[in-house]
Parts: sequence; structure tokens; C-alpha cells
Amino acid sequence: MQSREEHLAKRKKYYSENRKKISRANLIYSARYRKNNPEKVKESLFKYANSEKGFFVGLWHVIKRKGKLNVFNNFYEFYNHWLEQKAIYGRKCPATGQKMTTKRGLTKTGEKQKRCLTNISTDRILCSKEYSPKNLIFTTWGYNSSKKDFTPKMARAFLKIVEERYGEINDKK
Repeated sequence: MQSREEHLAKRKKYYSENRKKISRANLIYSARYRKNNPEKVKESLFKYANSEKGFFVGLWHVIKRKGKLNVFNNFYEFYNHWLEQKAIYGRKCPATGQKMTTKRGLTKTGEKQKRCLTNISTDRILCSKEYSPKNLIFTTWGYNSSKKDFTPKMARAFLKIVEERYGEINDKK
């Protein structure tokens, strides 16, 4: 009888020699599984899209398409920026104090969801500058979209965020 180490070495050698064949077989199996189990696949995609990381992958794709307006090099740099903010504020919006959510896509019944005002949104503090760790803050979608209708309380919250990131407020720019 062979030892565990011998077995693992033999298996590793087999996989390295047959990588293309195994990869092709896995692709065929995956395609067949998706075709035969559409409900399970849909449920799995729904769960991932509504998970924190899955939600942020979607946000990253939007930011990535901005081209020159994006300073983040990759998804992990972007996601780590979120984790840093989350360590400070938790999952609460720094401007409104509301709990932020990650509801995306279709409902479990397949109906399209309406825009959720408490969903996490990428907000450039100063809209004339690019998406960067200094200029990006995560807020609720409702807060981000309502900046045009600021109340005095919301304006004070915004000014507090600008002062935290940029120091003293300069009215010239």
C-alpha cells in the first residue's frame, strides 16, 4: 500500500500531464450542469450577486469602465478601500448613518428589483476628481442620488466628509 505522500505525488503528476484533457472535461461538465440545472444555477448566481463581495464586483465593473477617472489598479485595491471604510463606520453610511445593503439583480421569483435606496453606492466626494482612495467614499444610493436636493443636515454631513479627507474647506475650488 502506498503512503499518502506517494499518492499525492502520483495524483499531481497525473494532473500536470493531463491538464488540457481535464480542463476540457470540466468545461463540458459545467456546461451540461448549467443546462440541466437552470434553477440551481440561478439561485447560486442570485446568492453571489447579493453577497458583499459579489455586489462589490458589480460596483468595480462600473468603476473600471470609467477609464481615466479610475485610479484603482484592480478589484482588490478597490475592495480593500471598502474594507477600510467598513472598519471605521461599519456598514453604516458615513453621511446618513443608515445601514447599507447589497440587494442586486432579480428577486428569487425572477422579478426585477427596484432600486434600493439603502444599497451601497460609490460616491466621489469632489465630482471633478477621479475615483481614488482619497476621493471615493461608500454611501447609500439614496444619499448619493439626492445630493441635488440637499437639506442643511445633509450638507453639513457632506462638508464633514470633505474636511476629513481634504482638511480645511477651500471655497475657491
